[in-house]
Amino acid sequence: MEKERRRFKRFSVERSGTLHLCRGVQGEKLSRPVTCQIVNLSRHGACLLISRVIMDNYHLFFSPLESEEYILHLDVKLNEESQDESLFLPMKPVCFDRILNEDHKPFKIGVEFIKKLSDEEFHFLKK
Repeated sequence: MEKERRRFKRFSVERSGTLHLCRGVQGEKLSRPVTCQIVNLSRHGACLLISRVIMDNYHLFFSPLESEEYILHLDVKLNEESQDESLFLPMKPVCFDRILNEDHKPFKIGVEFIKKLSDEEFHFLKK
């Protein structure tokens, strides 16, 4: 079996967030948010588990692949007490899989960050 060759080291994490489709980095939201779980993270991207991939007539994986106009936004709350402070991460999907043995979050999406994460953002997501 061949060893996976990745550009950056991956870290296992357990962080919740919301994912939605947008028109561009600062554009309008096109879909309602879908809750997701970040399960691993690198400097370059992340792996997300989500319960739905089709939201408001958009496929959260294929829509951004078919048009550069669409991107995914991940919203992660910085503080559980403060609902106003969030980390917004624009990203592009790179891989997609269905998890057959999972009931609650049966889809896995690999994403690549559009902008480079700062050290502060990376350490916040990693902890």
